Amino acid sequence: MAIMLARFKVADYDKWRSVFESKMDLRKQNGCNGTHIFYNAHDKTDVIINFQWDTEANAQAFFAGAEARAAMQAAGVEGAPEITFLEDGGRTAS
Repeated sequence: MAIMLARFKVADYDKWRSVFESKMDLRKQNGCNGTHIFYNAHDKTDVIINFQWDTEANAQAFFAGAEARAAMQAAGVEGAPEITFLEDGGRTAS
């Protein structure tokens, strides 16, 4: 599994969320196994998503693809997302 964080700005969170949810099947077809969405508590247009992909290569290919770029444009994503791939470093009790 590949864990990816994507951070980006949106023009309108509710519009972005509607488009994002409408593209769930597209993400699944390209190897996405789930997401967890966050936004800045003081700026709802600052969005961070924790994606779980089957492979890093599929995640990179998805975000480089025309369908994802078109969806981000339609959703009002401003600029390119900041993307980081993570490794699980373990959990602590507190």
